[in-house]
Amino acid sequence: MLNSVANPAILTLSALRERYRHYNLTIRNVCEDTLKVRLAYVDRLFNYLGPPETAAGLFLKIDPVTLGHFFIDYAMRYGPGSRQNMYSAARAFLRFAYEEQFMANDLSALVPTVRRYRMSGLPKALPEACILALEESIDRSDPVARRDAAIICLLSTYGVRGIQVRRLRLEDLDWQNERIHFPAAKGGRPIEQHLTAKAGNRLTDYIVNGRPESSLPQIFLTATTGAALSDSSHLSKMIHRRLLRANVPVPDGVSRGTHGLRHAFAVRMTGKVPFKDVVDMLGHRDPSSTLIYAKTDVQTLQQAALPWPGGVA
Repeated sequence: MLNSVANPAILTLSALRERYRHYNLTIRNVCEDTLKVRLAYVDRLFNYLGPPETAAGLFLKIDPVTLGHFFIDYAMRYGPGSRQNMYSAARAFLRFAYEEQFMANDLSALVPTVRRYRMSGLPKALPEACILALEESIDRSDPVARRDAAIICLLSTYGVRGIQVRRLRLEDLDWQNERIHFPAAKGGRPIEQHLTAKAGNRLTDYIVNGRPESSLPQIFLTATTGAALSDSSHLSKMIHRRLLRANVPVPDGVSRGTHGLRHAFAVRMTGKVPFKDVVDMLGHRDPSSTLIYAKTDVQTLQQAALPWPGGVA
């Protein structure tokens, strides 16, 4: 619990939100990125309940029936991934409200769960035509365009995560041996690849003609302040914005951010190179993390299929 019990009758929603933020950081030790997601989804719950002026007005609206209606409505409008995030955020907020004595009962147990079975679906990759159209739409005539073109090229060519591109340093480029080194991310392994001519040209164009003068080791910097790209959603937002600006049609359900390019790389490689090489190129420590992409190799799977009993041999 925090140092004092706040009076919900005089606590504004913005103050409640800040108190919830402080609770997550200090009591629950939640990282900033996770907290940012939780707050975004809790805001959706607030919007559904209406705009009460105080925390007391908000908590008066929260009861088992209202929560049930909210979760049913949300499930009808959003997919399993968004539902999972919403339910996790709502469960955490209701637990906070009870522990901080804003609510007399702990309603967190009423929040449903989302069953997501491993390997149950197919990875949805950004089509190659969309990637080509996206790259061709960028007029590399200004520093921001040169930076974005280099980032998209790296994501498409190597299938790395956005955080690996954001953390990429000047020392990670071995120009003499034509190698590029990406740092490990999400418990995976570091990745070392051949520096292709296209990737090298995009990087050179940005570093020489677009990168702000800075002593920072990171390659990619903001154009205005020359700071490192610290926002975890920066690259995905940039790609989404570029796709919209270029009027590139993206199929439903396909990520319009860095994951769409990573999935496209993995699908493109699967069946073309040994599976162990795909695991290494994606930086996975556990090969089972890469197995989902094997489902996209239809030709190889057809060869493994057994003839139907009683059918023509």
